[in-house]
Order: sequence, then C-alpha cells, then structure tokens
Amino acid sequence: MQEIRKMVETYSHAELEKCIEEQVASGTNICFTGSNAEETMTVLSKASHVKRLIEEGKVESVTDGIRQLAGSIRQLQQNVKNPSD
Repeated sequence: MQEIRKMVETYSHAELEKCIEEQVASGTNICFTGSNAEETMTVLSKASHVKRLIEEGKVESVTDGIRQLAGSIRQLQQNVKNPSD
C-alpha cells in the first residue's frame, strides 16, 4: 500500500492513466515498476482508482480512498465466492 500512497500523492489521475497506457503499449512507464508486469498493472490500477476517488470528491484522503478500495475488493471477492442466483 505504500507504493499506492506515494503514487497518489505524486501523480494526477490523468498521469496515472497515461502510465497504465504506456505500460500496456510498451511494457514500461515512469510512475511505477514492480517485480513483474502483473504487479505493475495492479499497483498502477489501484493508485489510479484511489486518485480518481479523491479528485471526484468521493473521499477526503488517501487513507479513506485506500479503505474504500479495500472494501470494494473484499466485496468482489465475496461475490465471486458466493454468487447470487
């Protein structure tokens, strides 16, 4: 989560989205490089989501954004484990 916090504090949502596009197109970006492509995309996507929440005024802080992201991930995992009919 420290990487996410640092990127949210450093880059705008548009910049993070550009880094995601660069990562997909060329396999590199200036925002973050993880140990593999999957980690890089995961961290970039999470940071972009949190930054968007902040810029849209849906949360007031990075901590609140990360909490909301974690809650969304838990909910998705729960839905995958117990899909409603």
